[in-house]
Amino acid sequence: MDVGYLEVFNKLWHHSQIEWAERGPKKTFIKDFFNEISSFGFISVEDILLCLVLGVAFTILRYLMSTVIFEPYFKWCQFSEKDQKKSPENAFKFLFYSCAYGYCTYILFNGKYYFFQDTRNCWKGWYKGMPVNQDIYILYVVQIGFYFHSIYATLFMDQWRRDSILMIVHHVLTNGLLFFSFAVRYHRIGVIVLFLHDISDVFLEFSKLCVAFKSRGGKYHLMPDILSVVGVSCFALVWLYCRLYLYPLKVLFSCGCDARPVLPAAPFYFFFNAMLWALFFMNIWWFTFIVWLLVRIIVGKSTGVEDTREIPEQSEKEKQLANGENIANGELHESAGDKAVLMYNGNGIKRTGENGEHVVHDNEQFRHRQAHTKKASP
Repeated sequence: MDVGYLEVFNKLWHHSQIEWAERGPKKTFIKDFFNEISSFGFISVEDILLCLVLGVAFTILRYLMSTVIFEPYFKWCQFSEKDQKKSPENAFKFLFYSCAYGYCTYILFNGKYYFFQDTRNCWKGWYKGMPVNQDIYILYVVQIGFYFHSIYATLFMDQWRRDSILMIVHHVLTNGLLFFSFAVRYHRIGVIVLFLHDISDVFLEFSKLCVAFKSRGGKYHLMPDILSVVGVSCFALVWLYCRLYLYPLKVLFSCGCDARPVLPAAPFYFFFNAMLWALFFMNIWWFTFIVWLLVRIIVGKSTGVEDTREIPEQSEKEKQLANGENIANGELHESAGDKAVLMYNGNGIKRTGENGEHVVHDNEQFRHRQAHTKKASP
């Protein structure tokens, strides 16, 4: 493509102003929108039911694979309790995105289509109700079914994270884009959108699994640590290149500038482009998490790869202390706040802080504090 990156945004702004002046929304835009939906939308009840059935199938498949394969295997690998809970999610998503990205790559580069090389081909020969080729149809219904599952999984199966609400919005938006582009036969550009997004999820889930393997059995393992660093580096580069660089060049420019000369009467210009831009802004926002992780590593606040979206969980020992419960003799407790270690050895309490200082409290002080705490339940 001969257009530079910054020039893309200038041209998009210029074209949107022209489009707004010539075909901007009128007072009856809601009525006009539904009229266009009924005129240009072609999706059957069977298509919708198939997507819903696939969504249920993905949920059942994930539950069975987690219960029968992933959880026993990760337990056998001696993952930490935390990693045993979240790694089945990572493993299932890694398998799905790897297969989906491989199939999407095959569709784009098997020599049958050339709309990735020249995105103007996405619009040539378009007409309302045109048939969708079977290979693209399979990709669409599988992806829509998976995002139906993802909405349910984010609410009821996945670990809750800082961006979980935005993730639900993303899944709803993605399914809306997929349904809409399928119904009005903008499926060619939709394949490119999927291709540019799925690859980063492959590296993300791979890196998370490597982080879990790094500390299996309570020991440090070098190779998974190296692979996690390589994986997250590829993840950051792929996200930057595919979602923040190629996406505006290939998708936003094609839909905002290329489509109109080829299809002067193409419907839903503002609606379709608004959803694509919303997806782009989400990608920018999520990229801040990647930058934040890199900053933490550079300044020494993080010693390795971690998911900065995760909400820290209290350990069982911390919950016991917070509730005023006793700690059994000889138990160790690491505070998330000051990384101090408390140990009761029968003669008193020894506190070891981050700097190695030792403070000893005698038994009388300990008994005095113990008398004011709630007794542990049997």
